[in-house]
Amino acid sequence: MFDKWKKLLFFGAVVGLLSLMVACGDEGSSGESNENENGEDDATPDSGEVVELTFWASSNPDRADFQYTMERVEQFNDEHSDIQINIETTAHADYRTRLNTQAAGGQLPDIFQVWPGAELEPLVEGNAVKSLNEIKGNWTDSGLVDEEVLQDFTFDGETYAIPSVQNPTSFVFYDVDMLADVGYDEFPATYDELLELIEALNNEGITPIALGNSAAWPLQSVYISTIADRFTGPDFLSQVFAGERKFTDDDFVQALGVIEELYQVGAFNEDLNTMDDNQMLEYFLQGRSAMVLDGNWGVINILTDKPEDKNVGIAIFPLGDTNSVSTVAGNSWSINADLEGEELEAAHTFMKWMFSEEFYQGLANVGRVVAADVDLPEDSEHDQLFIDMLELASSAPPAPVYDATLPQAVNNVLQNELQAITIGRSTPEESAEKIQQAVENE
Repeated sequence: MFDKWKKLLFFGAVVGLLSLMVACGDEGSSGESNENENGEDDATPDSGEVVELTFWASSNPDRADFQYTMERVEQFNDEHSDIQINIETTAHADYRTRLNTQAAGGQLPDIFQVWPGAELEPLVEGNAVKSLNEIKGNWTDSGLVDEEVLQDFTFDGETYAIPSVQNPTSFVFYDVDMLADVGYDEFPATYDELLELIEALNNEGITPIALGNSAAWPLQSVYISTIADRFTGPDFLSQVFAGERKFTDDDFVQALGVIEELYQVGAFNEDLNTMDDNQMLEYFLQGRSAMVLDGNWGVINILTDKPEDKNVGIAIFPLGDTNSVSTVAGNSWSINADLEGEELEAAHTFMKWMFSEEFYQGLANVGRVVAADVDLPEDSEHDQLFIDMLELASSAPPAPVYDATLPQAVNNVLQNELQAITIGRSTPEESAEKIQQAVENE
């Protein structure tokens, strides 16, 4: 199953030429080699100046994958005397807002992190991002990139970003011993059994599920993207925007009803809308809740921060007749459309060097599901939790992640309404009406 998963979920690849080949690909006007006595590239732009590029990234400083990515950027700087990548990070919760604000003012950096689908599309339509078709063959022509992995970053035949990871966004992480203490040796197989578990935990004074929704996206990305798919099927969103379906249809209202029911039966901590996603993991790891729902990225923090004696299991949310999991490519980077000449050439060099086999293997080694068909190094050691995650995801049909599909204005209303449901200020029916109205206002 694990070998199969490496081919299925590590589908496609974003593997460039070997970094030294990329770095040494430019020769001086005389055609002579610019290698120094150590075989390293001393090439500099014709102007004799270092090309400096700004790079924006969404910051998660406590996560090993973010730390590793930043180390790789610094390694690029060390190995390329003619190019300097100036890193500027913004807290994850604030990054999207900053990016959209700067895009509206035409003040984007040279290279920047983006999200796929509906979030990238306005940047494409606003001519803010550069097509990567000129260098896409660096990956796809070798067969290491499947065009499917780039689908959500491609518009009218032009690809505008390269992703580093695949993000299944919805898993249940649970404390095996806490569940055993209330009579559950296995995770519930049905939604009704999950509700019974929640009741049993509440009876023992244990918070069933830690939720940190202060940034509004967890209930959308982690919860409703998977839950709604179980009711509506994966084509629902495209059908809505084709005028064939509506958010007020009974099946989507029922999906919102699951969020309301979980809130009403006391599944969550009371401060769910003031706690953030990092705090909710801490809440779980501190033994203050029996479960937490999070994406595959949660594995990294759990394995890094959990007490040695804490036994953590993983499951797919039990609901309906399928075990679909919302999944999207992520940590994707684009180039500013204004770049030309030496700056564009330097940006291409950076992208090809960065998205290499070594980079993807490093991400996999710290627990990320990568968007590349790479084998893990033979000396890799992975915790059973990570292996279990891969096996679960390999058997789960992918469902769309709402914020990668919906226009931003519609997604904002959806997230606001999910919060409203969890504080008792809206019903599923009322929220569905507001979400559908946002669609019709587009």
